[in-house]
Amino acid sequence: MEGNTTIPDDLPSLLSSPSTATSSFPDNSSFEAWFPGPHSPYGPVAAVIIVIVLLCVVVGTVVGNILVCVAVCLVRKLRRPCNYLLVSLAVSDICVALLVMPMALLYEVLGQWSFGPVACDLWVSFDVLSCTASILNLCMISVDRYYAITKPLEYGVKRTPRRMIGCVSLVWLGAACISLPPLLILGNEHGSPPGTDAIHCFVCQNFGYQIYATLGSFYIPLTVMIVVYYKIFRAARKIVLEERRAQTHLETHSYLEINVKNGGGPPETKVAPGVTAMSTTSSPAVSASVSRGRHRASSASTNTTVS
Repeated sequence: MEGNTTIPDDLPSLLSSPSTATSSFPDNSSFEAWFPGPHSPYGPVAAVIIVIVLLCVVVGTVVGNILVCVAVCLVRKLRRPCNYLLVSLAVSDICVALLVMPMALLYEVLGQWSFGPVACDLWVSFDVLSCTASILNLCMISVDRYYAITKPLEYGVKRTPRRMIGCVSLVWLGAACISLPPLLILGNEHGSPPGTDAIHCFVCQNFGYQIYATLGSFYIPLTVMIVVYYKIFRAARKIVLEERRAQTHLETHSYLEINVKNGGGPPETKVAPGVTAMSTTSSPAVSASVSRGRHRASSASTNTTVS
């Protein structure tokens, strides 16, 4: 057996080649080709960190908003019409966290869309629907707070459960009117841009739709919220100033009443003791009139007693 052993002629070249010596071990390039992929702009370590951070954001968003919904449903004091908009806002944020953020996380890390055109259309529609509903809920909450502060009695009667449900329905209907046209009529962008083989998924890039969507889902609600919260600030400041004036007037009135009860009288009617004594000693007529008044009072009391 030992005599039949043959040594290949290219053994020195095989031993000196590093690629041949390490071909049986997995290298870093093969891991990068699997995760995060060839089109990803991140390395493996950065991709893992991004995934962990964004998953924490998703979990925190879901848990926090579910707790809001549970608190409003279980606590009797919170089951009021004014909190219906808060529940609607929490539901829209839950939709963002569950329907939008996970696929957005994969899209960001992988560097391309890997789920097909149907999933692209649904994902973009849910994204626009949830984000628009969240912004419109914030806008409606600001209007609700404005009327609750400026017209508390009148608006408290008008804020019925049916009307608040109508406001919530109006919010979601407006969000649907903004998110559904690309899905039903215009279509979204799904494909490879020129110069790259990576597949991407974008919302409809039609110029008219972009103007309509950005105005309806961002700029108009933002303008309404800025104006309304400025009016809320002015109304709240006016209320605080009126309360301070009323409190100052009440404190002054209470001080005067206490002073009168103690025999002091109002500050403007008080005369210094030195001035009183000096005026009495310097005018004999005043002293005589005072003594006559006392004599008459004593004689009148004597007559009353005798009778």
